[in-house]
Amino acid sequence: MVLPSRLLLALLAALALSGCDLSGRAEAEIEAALPSVLGPAERYQATVDGLSARAGTAETVRVVGERVAREDAPVIDRLDVTLSGVAFDRSTRRLTRVDAARGTARLLPADLAAYLATQRGIADAELSLDAPDRLTVRIRGEIGGARLPVGAEVRGRVVAQDGRVHFDVEGVRAAGIGLGGALARGVSDQINPVVDLTDEDLALRVTAARVVDGALVLEATGDLTGVRIQSP
Repeated sequence: MVLPSRLLLALLAALALSGCDLSGRAEAEIEAALPSVLGPAERYQATVDGLSARAGTAETVRVVGERVAREDAPVIDRLDVTLSGVAFDRSTRRLTRVDAARGTARLLPADLAAYLATQRGIADAELSLDAPDRLTVRIRGEIGGARLPVGAEVRGRVVAQDGRVHFDVEGVRAAGIGLGGALARGVSDQINPVVDLTDEDLALRVTAARVVDGALVLEATGDLTGVRIQSP
C-alpha cells in the first residue's frame, strides 16, 4: 500500500514543524492535502499520535475519509488508513520505516452499481450483498455484446485477487433457468475487476473482501519502506 507522494510530503513538512501543538498542525497539513490527492469527500480527518519533530517519527498516522469520490473507483463510503511506527530521513526525503500499514474501505451497493454503469458499461444494474461474501447483480441490457433477458441474475462471490476485488461468477439465471457457462464467463470478463484501488495515487492492495451489514468491506496492507518523496 503506497500513499500518494503529496500526502507523504505534507507529512514530512509536518514533522519539520516546531512549536507546542505539533500533532494538531501536522493533522491540518495532511487534511489540507487530501482533497487534491485522494479526491473530494464529504469529510476528511487526520490523526497523528506520538509525533517527534527532532527524530522525524510518529507512532501512528491515521487518515479517515467519508464519501470519497474518485474518478477511477466507486465512491468509497468510508476509507480508513493507518500507518504505525513511521520514520523519515528528512535529509534524503525518504520514508525509512513503517512498522505496519493497513487500510479498510467500505463500499455501498448503490455506489458499486453506479460505478459499473459508468466504467464497465453495465447499465440498469441492481446489486445486493449478503454475508459473508455473496454478490447478486440483476441486469437489464447487454453484457459483452450478449443481450440478457429482463430480470437476469448473475450470482457469485466477491474475492480478493491480485490486490483487487473480483466477482467470482457462479452462474447466470433468468426465470429460474441457467443460461450457460459461456455467458457466465462473458459476464465475468466484462465486470472484473469490480474494484481496483491500485492506481498510483491511492494504491491500496486489497487482501480480503467480505460483506458486513449489506456493505462491501475491504482490507488492505502493504510496505512503504523506502518510498522516496519527490517535491511537487
